[in-house]
Amino acid sequence: MSLGELEQRAERAVRRGELLIALEHFDAYLAQQPDDERVRQRMEAVRALLQPSELVSRRRAEPEEPEPGAGTLSDAELGEMHASSGRFGDAAAAYERAWAANPKSELLKERLEELRALTQPAGRADLASAEKLEAMHAAPGKGAPQAQRSAKASAASFAPLQSATAAKAQPKDKVTLLEELLERVRSSRRTA
Repeated sequence: MSLGELEQRAERAVRRGELLIALEHFDAYLAQQPDDERVRQRMEAVRALLQPSELVSRRRAEPEEPEPGAGTLSDAELGEMHASSGRFGDAAAAYERAWAANPKSELLKERLEELRALTQPAGRADLASAEKLEAMHAAPGKGAPQAQRSAKASAASFAPLQSATAAKAQPKDKVTLLEELLERVRSSRRTA
């Protein structure tokens, strides 16, 4: 097929909305004429119209040959898979195997130490020093029980900020108030 026919077929496919087929025709064109920047830019414009999921499921002109050993995960990859699922013990075991195979790798050693720390918590929580909350009770006229907030959390959430400037009374005059606010902003910039 000539270059002109490939380009025409690609443009027809674009007009019909068959973007994956258009990309295949553009690929075939560029295989014969790799230096044609105009067609390369048009192909990139068509590719930009596709969703990422469409690019993943894109048809191939020739079947892909799997590389030898491509179906297996390395121990480090397996460890990351376990770690992302929260299975830190399994992740640490996989990283131990990876580090045993490559003991000079500082990166593997550091990650193994991180995973071991996640596997073995520092200690038990000190429940005796925790704030005691009242039991949940149903609000009058409502069926669902209402959760009680911690007094410490309420105090921290609604307590006014205490500072030297907040303690003095605010001026009533708008101009004076604005000048004072500007001075606060300027002084905070100088200290920061």
